[in-house]
Amino acid sequence: MTPELIVAIEACMKAGRAIARHDCRVPVLEDGTEEEFATDEPGFESHQLITRALSVTGLPILSEYGEPVPYEIRSGWLQFWMVSPLQGVDEFMGSTGEYTVSVALVEGHEPVLGVVYVPSRDELYCASRETGAFHVREASSSIAYTTRLFRSGRRGLLSGVRSCRIVVSRSRSDEMVLKYMNDLGNRELSMDLVPKGGALKFCLVATGEADLYPRLETTLEWETAAGHAILKAVGKNVVDIRTGQELVYNKPDMVNPCFIAQ
Repeated sequence: MTPELIVAIEACMKAGRAIARHDCRVPVLEDGTEEEFATDEPGFESHQLITRALSVTGLPILSEYGEPVPYEIRSGWLQFWMVSPLQGVDEFMGSTGEYTVSVALVEGHEPVLGVVYVPSRDELYCASRETGAFHVREASSSIAYTTRLFRSGRRGLLSGVRSCRIVVSRSRSDEMVLKYMNDLGNRELSMDLVPKGGALKFCLVATGEADLYPRLETTLEWETAAGHAILKAVGKNVVDIRTGQELVYNKPDMVNPCFIAQ
C-alpha cells in the first residue's frame, strides 16, 4: 500500500475507536422526554484525531468539522485531504451501528484515494489509484481478513437486467428513489431496496452487494469523496443524474448535484 493510504487507514481506525467509546444513547428525562444530545462531541474528537494523523503528510486538510477554508485559498490546492469524521449521526444514535469515518485524497478535482471505516463492525474499505480496492474484516485484529475488490465491466444504466438491488439511506424516505426508478420506464424491473447508513452505501456498490445508489437529495463533497474513490478503483463511478458527468470536487460551494453511483 502507498504511504498515504496507510496514514489514512490508521487515522480512520484511531478516530473510529474513539467514537465507539462514546455513549450514544439519548438520556430520557423524568417526564419521559428525550434530553438534547450533543452529537458534535464525538465528531469533533474524531476530527482532531484524524487531522493530527494526516498532518504528517504536509497536505492541506478540509474537514466537515474543521474551519471553512475560503475558495480563494483552496482553489490553488493541487492535493488535499477531505474528511468526514462522523457520517451517519442517526445511525450512531440508533441501533444499526452503520455510522462511518471516511478520508479521501483529492488531486485536482478528482478523488484518487479513499478510506471508509465502520467502527461498530471493525470493517474497512479502502482504495487508491495505485493499489486498487480492498475490503478488510476484523480490521483491528491480528487475523484481519482482507479481500481484494476486482474491477468490473461498466454497463449502461439497468441495461439487460430484470432485477436490481438499490441501496438507499436508512434514515430517509425511499419514495423519491422508487419514483425515479419507475420513471426510467422499465416497468418489469424487480427492485430490491437495501437500506444502509453513512458511506456504506458506496461500499456495497463497490463490492457488488448492490447495483445502484441513487441520491436525489443534497449532499456535500466530504460525504461522497472517499466512497467515490473506492468505486473508481473497481471500475465504477458516481455521476450527475442530469448530465451523466462524473462528480468533481473542490467546487466553490462544495454542494453535490443529485447523483447515481453505479
